[in-house]
Amino acid sequence: MSTIAIKDRSPENVQQALAGKSEHAAEMWLRLHGYAAEHHLGLSKLSHRTGIGTSILSQGFNGTYIGDYDAIAERIESFFYRLEQNDKYGGLHEFVETAIAQSLWSVFTKTRIIRRLQIIQSPEQLGKTRAAMEYARQHNSGRTVYVSLSGGSKSGAGDFIWELAAKLDIPYTIKLREKRLRIKDKLEACDLVIVDEAHLIGSWTDRSQREFWDYLRTDVFADGKRGIVLIATNADVLQDLQLFRRRAKYNIGQILGRMRNEIIEIDPAEDVTAADVEAIMSRYYSPGKDVVEYITGITREEQLGHFGLLCDVMNEAWTTAKARRSKLSDKIVKACATEILNQQSAYQKLYRRDG
Repeated sequence: MSTIAIKDRSPENVQQALAGKSEHAAEMWLRLHGYAAEHHLGLSKLSHRTGIGTSILSQGFNGTYIGDYDAIAERIESFFYRLEQNDKYGGLHEFVETAIAQSLWSVFTKTRIIRRLQIIQSPEQLGKTRAAMEYARQHNSGRTVYVSLSGGSKSGAGDFIWELAAKLDIPYTIKLREKRLRIKDKLEACDLVIVDEAHLIGSWTDRSQREFWDYLRTDVFADGKRGIVLIATNADVLQDLQLFRRRAKYNIGQILGRMRNEIIEIDPAEDVTAADVEAIMSRYYSPGKDVVEYITGITREEQLGHFGLLCDVMNEAWTTAKARRSKLSDKIVKACATEILNQQSAYQKLYRRDG
């Protein structure tokens, strides 16, 4: 089939190109084509908005894409879901570029350039995942790949390979050996891989950990072809790696030799700023100075959830104001924050008593 530019391609052309694809895939691709036409978007701008590579979009609309159309359809559906949520909540849940996010982006960019292994560690709910996903979206088109390790997984490298293959749009049905070959080929265009939830690695079996570190070193890092960032929560990755070395007699020298000596640690007490808290709160309303100071204080405290707590408070306050048919105010925000803190305190006492 001849290649037709997206602006010159009619819905009938797209429908013809998608002949033989699943009903859901055809529906999503046609919907995306309609969106591009409505907003006068070329492939480059459409790729930036959706986070889907220009080559995938071009081949998909022309019926020449050899990957999994259904997998891309899921990403298109997620894109439209985000648009619907934005319309519904007025952008309340949009990404906020905090100082922590900016610092992480600097680390990601540096790691792309020097092509080493970098560890980032912090307590939970400080925006690491959101920042990593947004960075990957902005540096997509195959240059940055974000992968999250599966919770509770014991198969380690196998799950990682399957997830990495999915992010690279490699069909699910392909066998593992073929997946590995295709991953190596796809990664040639990639200069950074971000591995989130890296704290889970320490809970895997020794065999799974050995397979993961070997695969990460040989096939993903590939002697410095690209940088690797490992993001962990409430864990010391190097300590876990040392324990694994002693227990399993695993030679970690080849890993350590490629790892940056400086581990990036995020400290809520220092890195959560009032400016960031105000920026997030301003998505909902214009907060006063006193309430910003109060919310910043509880956002910095340990074991309360940090930015996760902040979002819980603001969502609860927003819902309360809507139910009352009133404007969101500092008074409502403080009342919701107090209620949530009291609930957390009650839960902690219950857990201590049961323990």
